[in-house]
Amino acid sequence: MTSPDHSDRTEQMEIDTSAKWPVLFFFGSALLWLLLGGALQLIAALKLHLPGFLSTCEWSTYGRVAPAAQNALVYGWGMNAAFGFGLWLMARLSATTLRHGGWLFVALKFWNIGVTLGVLGILGGYSTSFELLEMPRFVTLILLASYALIGAWSVTTFSIRNTENVFASQWYLFGAAFWFPWLYALAQVMLLKAPVRGALQPVVNAWYVHGLYGLWFMPVALAAAYYFLPKILGKPIVNYYLAPLAFWWLVVTTAFAGGSRLIGAPVPVWIPTLGAVGNYMLVVPIVIIALNLFGTVSGRYRALGGSLTLRFILVSMVGFVLASVLNLALSMRGFVQIVQFTLFTELRDWLIFYACFSTAMFGAAYFILPRLTEREWRSPLLVKAHIGATVLGGLLLTAGLAYAGWHQGHLLNNSAVEFVDVTKAMLPWFAFRTAGLVLLFTGHVAFFINFVFLACPINSKNTAVAVFRDPPNMSLGPQPPVGHSLKGVGP
Repeated sequence: MTSPDHSDRTEQMEIDTSAKWPVLFFFGSALLWLLLGGALQLIAALKLHLPGFLSTCEWSTYGRVAPAAQNALVYGWGMNAAFGFGLWLMARLSATTLRHGGWLFVALKFWNIGVTLGVLGILGGYSTSFELLEMPRFVTLILLASYALIGAWSVTTFSIRNTENVFASQWYLFGAAFWFPWLYALAQVMLLKAPVRGALQPVVNAWYVHGLYGLWFMPVALAAAYYFLPKILGKPIVNYYLAPLAFWWLVVTTAFAGGSRLIGAPVPVWIPTLGAVGNYMLVVPIVIIALNLFGTVSGRYRALGGSLTLRFILVSMVGFVLASVLNLALSMRGFVQIVQFTLFTELRDWLIFYACFSTAMFGAAYFILPRLTEREWRSPLLVKAHIGATVLGGLLLTAGLAYAGWHQGHLLNNSAVEFVDVTKAMLPWFAFRTAGLVLLFTGHVAFFINFVFLACPINSKNTAVAVFRDPPNMSLGPQPPVGHSLKGVGP
């Protein structure tokens, strides 16, 4: 008779086999965009303290390179990584194989063609000037059609699931899957197809940007944390019965919180006030999520030494808390009066997108990719270089941008200080920021090289076969309330 554990492992291997090539191609595309976007980001950063750098080419002006870098990272790296991780996780938690994966390759190609045309359009001077919507208008239909194909596979996989349980990670994945097309399509219509008038345009743009970070990237990161923590630690999510409350509270309040980005702007005062109230109300779900996640890790910190995924997920959790605290601070008018139009606002979005989301995707990749390829990572040195550069670069950028933004805000609010003196005072900090980005980029290069060795081994005979240890025995403790799965523990 086949043991239950052996049967589960066989089922998981079948799921991984069905998802292997789509997920590998999604992550491969994501990493190429991560390098390209990082290179463009470095060029833009250099221009802030070396304005003569690449000054002879109009394609490399700051006004073009900076939004091109942001769009390449958000829609290239961020979306591709989320697609690959989400499809794999939905198949795992649904206990079913990923079927008809050929259509996913079609969607993958068209998505990346759309992003490529969009980034080239920005560099060519065809930007729309709206943040994170700078791509030319003709790209919209390509991206939406590609996304519809990818989203359909997630829904299909869930609909044919072989389990009755619905886990917290699936809530966040489904939420993100439906929120992005709603946000993107409405923003495109209201800003580009049938544009609203006057002061409503920045309101719509702020709503979209805040929603993209808060209702797409953050939920995907939380889905990773809710899955990998109990999976690797062998410990149920602490206070899991509170997770549904946190999920719905987070959804509703984040949808109204975008107006907080417009405090002090020439818009009706109720709009930023509503956004600020929405951010204040986010305290409850943030506390619940922190209790769920940090409570699960509590007492198991020794496990971090044996799991790269856990280390990256812990960094993601810290990034989530820091981003939430800073977002709350940026809803306070007195604080905003000092730090508005400074590096502090950049720090908020960077914490969500990189410190929270990107590190979660790194952790997911270190768990998923060896299981898909059945090979170990070729170079431990490159792995150490990646995680070391990520942690150190993240700490330097967080501390540097926070201090520089605070100093910059005080200088801007001092009428006795001329603007040119403010710019001169920021030059060392712009150079510091560039150094932090170089460190992160070095880690990305190390990760990409290791990924190439893993996915396309030059000599497979010299590549070690991955051996996976069984997770610790799960201690369920008190039984969960009726209607909940086993405290957030999935296949």
